[in-house]
Amino acid sequence: MGKLTRKEILRELHERTGLSQRMLSQIVETLLEEMKKAFDLSEEIKISGFGTFIPVYTRPRQGRNLKTGERVAIPSFKKVLFHLSPTLRAELHNEKGK
Repeated sequence: MGKLTRKEILRELHERTGLSQRMLSQIVETLLEEMKKAFDLSEEIKISGFGTFIPVYTRPRQGRNLKTGERVAIPSFKKVLFHLSPTLRAELHNEKGK
């Protein structure tokens, strides 16, 4: 199975809803922009029946350059964790069991 791209999402939405690709593209762009804003503000995004996106900061730490063995400082950075909803988790586990 390959990657699910924005283009494929738009095509599938168009087939299911009959809305224009341009309108759907604007909707998807707006959704993604709102998610980015929430992450910038360190807010969680909870989508019922799907899961929760949680922005967290990592701690600064010491790492090592694998080529030279030299120690390097890795600064703190923001990343996003995703936790599946119990509903989606159950659906995914049931599909694997089939």
